[in-house]
Amino acid sequence: MTDRGRETRARLIEAAIAVVHEVGYAHASTRAIARAAGVAEGTIYRHFPDKSALFFAAVMEANAPIVEWVSTLPERAGRTTVEENLTECLVRLSGLRDQLLPLELALAADPELSAQRRRALAAEVEGRLPGPPEGIAAYLAAEQALGRVRADIDPRVTAFVLLSTLLGLAMIPDDGAVGVEVHVPSAVRLLLEGILPTGATAAPARPAVRAAPRRAARA
Repeated sequence: MTDRGRETRARLIEAAIAVVHEVGYAHASTRAIARAAGVAEGTIYRHFPDKSALFFAAVMEANAPIVEWVSTLPERAGRTTVEENLTECLVRLSGLRDQLLPLELALAADPELSAQRRRALAAEVEGRLPGPPEGIAAYLAAEQALGRVRADIDPRVTAFVLLSTLLGLAMIPDDGAVGVEVHVPSAVRLLLEGILPTGATAAPARPAVRAAPRRAARA
C-alpha cells in the first residue's frame, strides 16, 4: 500500500470511530463515514471488503496497544503459569470487550452486516483467526508443545471459549461499582479446573434419542 493509501485508510478508520461514537453502529452509514473522511463513498471499498470489516478495523485501531499485547502472548509460553497468563490476557481484553459487544450486537441485529461477517470469516486463509483469537490460539498451541496444556484440546475452539467468557461475565448483575476484570481470575480458574470435585469424572455422554414421529390424527 502506498503512503497515500495508508493515509486514506487511516482517515476512514478515524471517521468511522467518530461517526459511530456520534450515532451508533446501526446508524453509521458508509455515506456518512466517507463524508467525514473527505472521500467518495466508493473509496471505502478499495480499502475494506465491506462495512463490517471497516467497523472491526476501527475497534482494533482504537485498542491497538491491547491487540499488540495479545499478539505477543505466544512468547509468554512456558513463563509463569498458564492461569496467570490467561488471566492477564482476559483482564486486558475486558476493555476491548466494552467496544466489541455493541458491534457484535449491531451485527447480529442487521442481516446484511451479519452476512458480511460470515463471509469474511469464511474467507480467512487456512482458518487463520483475526486479532486476539489468533494470539490466544497460538499461545495455547505453544503451551501444548511444552506439555503445559492438554494435548487433546483444539486451541482455536478454546480461544473462542475464553473470549466468550468475557461476554458471559458482562451479564453478572452488579451495582456498577466493580468491573468485569474482578471476576476474571475465578472464571479462568473455573475453565482450567472444571466444575467437578477433585477426582470425580464426568459420566459418558448419552446418545441422542430421536423423538418418534407423530402419527396423523384419524378423522
